[in-house]
Amino acid sequence: MLHWKSINIERFRRLEKLRLDDLGSVNLLVGKNNSGKTSVLEALAVMSDPFSPFSWINTAWERELKSARTPVLEVLNWMFPHDGPRNNGYEGLAIIEGVWSNGHPLRMEANYHEFRELTLQPELVGASDSESEEPSEYAADLRISVKGVASRILNTGRDIDENITHEFRGGRFHVTEEKLAQLPHQFVSPVSHRTNRQLLAALDQVLGERLKDDVVRLMQKLAPDVEDIEIRSPQGRGAVVHLYHSGIGHVPLAVEGDGMRRALAFASAVTLAKNGVLLLDEVETALHPDALAGIFRFLVDVCRQQNVQLFVTTHSLEAVDAMLASVGDEVSDLVAYHLPPRGSDQTVYRLGGKSIRSMRSDGGLDLR
Repeated sequence: MLHWKSINIERFRRLEKLRLDDLGSVNLLVGKNNSGKTSVLEALAVMSDPFSPFSWINTAWERELKSARTPVLEVLNWMFPHDGPRNNGYEGLAIIEGVWSNGHPLRMEANYHEFRELTLQPELVGASDSESEEPSEYAADLRISVKGVASRILNTGRDIDENITHEFRGGRFHVTEEKLAQLPHQFVSPVSHRTNRQLLAALDQVLGERLKDDVVRLMQKLAPDVEDIEIRSPQGRGAVVHLYHSGIGHVPLAVEGDGMRRALAFASAVTLAKNGVLLLDEVETALHPDALAGIFRFLVDVCRQQNVQLFVTTHSLEAVDAMLASVGDEVSDLVAYHLPPRGSDQTVYRLGGKSIRSMRSDGGLDLR
């Protein structure tokens, strides 16, 4: 199966002309706050399933807890570069190009057009302007064009030149037809582990695909007494994720620590990203530095077994060192990209695994 060889983000969010070449199996994104690391992961997520409006919306919402989500159009329009203030609507263009590991290119252009839509009551049609005005609401068109070489499961490349327009009316998108799905992918944000429904859905799929043993193995990196993981319905009042500890029995995930919830989010995501891409944002969140090496080793091992290309953002030197340890002798699988501060004249620079190891072990240098 194929992976990304390079990604060129011409326009997306506040990124322009940002290019990552010679991507590896394990890719670290480092840089100061507001340098666009999360935006790179979002661009990869959107390119993995560009024709689905839900892919765009869910990717945009990954920055927020579900209980506090921004309205759909408000969060969606910020995925398109803003060259000026929004004034009674907005129109923007996003362009991302990628090259598969077999050399085949893929180019996506997405145009977002938001406007105010005035709805008239039937009895007022034909009335004077002063009588017929009703409060208007925002509506939008999302027009997506993809050109290049790809396929539904990426094992038989073919030329594509497809276009689709999604309309947002009355608080919902009107999806006309199913289009090409490019690549399996999973995105884990710093708050994903706090969303019970998202964890429940991921775990339900893991159980359905009989992948539970892999998940349990990772949970044991943090708590060796974990023997099982289940979805239970205490007193028939709704589905709840439980971990089974050998000493104390079933424990609801809600009373476990953030580290356990974070590990479950990772384990579920990597098992569902088979033959695709796993995107981990601020990977060190909620995890003690001592736990990072074991968790990374598990993630890298499973990614190799399942043919998953891994992308990780971090601010932590402990995470960088743990990732170096996790790749072992296959250090050439690891690549790091330092993103310059926003507005800087600097360019992205790339470090291979051997260079990273030398910087850290010989000089103790900080590559962040």
